[in-house]
Amino acid sequence: MIYDLYHDESTVAGYWHGMLLVPDATRDLLLGELNNVRRNLNHDEPINLKGLNKRSGKQYRSVQAWLTICVCALVQKLKGDTCPYTTGKITRDSSGMRRVEYLTLRKKIGAKFILFRVRDGHASLYDSMDYAARVETTLRMGLKGGMHLLGTTEEPIHIRSFHFDGHEHLGRHVDLSRIVDRITGLREYCSFAKPLLLDDRGSDHRKNDSQALDDCQLLQLTDLIVGAFRTLLGQCTNDIQKDVSSPISKLLDSWGRGYAGMSYSRWFRGFCVSQCYLENEEWQFKDIENKKDVPAEPTLFDDIVH
Repeated sequence: MIYDLYHDESTVAGYWHGMLLVPDATRDLLLGELNNVRRNLNHDEPINLKGLNKRSGKQYRSVQAWLTICVCALVQKLKGDTCPYTTGKITRDSSGMRRVEYLTLRKKIGAKFILFRVRDGHASLYDSMDYAARVETTLRMGLKGGMHLLGTTEEPIHIRSFHFDGHEHLGRHVDLSRIVDRITGLREYCSFAKPLLLDDRGSDHRKNDSQALDDCQLLQLTDLIVGAFRTLLGQCTNDIQKDVSSPISKLLDSWGRGYAGMSYSRWFRGFCVSQCYLENEEWQFKDIENKKDVPAEPTLFDDIVH
C-alpha cells in the first residue's frame, strides 16, 4: 500500500510527534469527507484546537466533525459494524429539534496514525545536535517502530512522500537523509520511495507559500489529532478542548486493552501510542498512561444543538 506521510507536533508536556499515513487509494475519500464539513459550515479558516474556548460556532463544530471522521478513517476492519461520524450539518427531527447530522462509514479508508512522545521534550539529547537534528532523530525512532507495528507482510507500508507543517521553527529545512537513510533493520514490509518527495512549507491554505490545498487539509487534520491525543494524555488547555477531543477517547480505550485485546479491535494496526526517554544513557520505551478523567464518548443522543 502506498502512503503519504503528514507530520505535526505539540510541544506541551513533552514533545509529541504525530504522523498520519494516508493511503493513496482512499485519499480522495478522506479529503471528500473533510471538505464536506467545510462546505456544510461555510468555514474556510484553518481547523485546529488552538484558541478554542467555547462550545459553539464553526470552529468547535468543525473540530468535532473532523475528529469523528478521523476515528472512522483509522478503522482497519469494518466487520459489518457501523462507524458514525458527524458532518457539521444541522438537521431537524420530526419534532423540530435541531440536531447534528450523522453519517456512517461505508468504505474502509485505512489511514494509520503514529503518536510518539519524547517525554522530556529533547532536553536530554546530545548538546552537539541542533534542535532540528533532535526532532529528526526522535522522529526516526517513532517512525520505524510505528511502521513495524502497523504494517504486515500482507499489508506493507510504502511511503512516497513526507509533509511537514513548516520548517521555520526548526531553523532549517528538514533533512530526510537523517530520518530515512539512518534507519537500520527495517522490516521487509516497510519501504520508502526513491526519490522520496518532501514538502516542508506551511499548512495555512490561505497563504501563497503554503503546500497544495489537499496537503494543507491533511496537515491540519494531523495537527488536530496530535492536539486531541495530547489534551487527553498530557496536558489539557481547558475543559472545552477536552470535551471536543472526546472522540479520541474511543481509540485510547481500545489501546488500553493491551496488544491481545487490541487485536480484536477494528482499529488494530490503525494507530499506536508510545513514548521514549533517556535513562542512564539508554533509550527507554514505555506506554503513555491514560488519564482517568477523560470525558465519556458522546452517544447519538448527545447531538442536540442548543
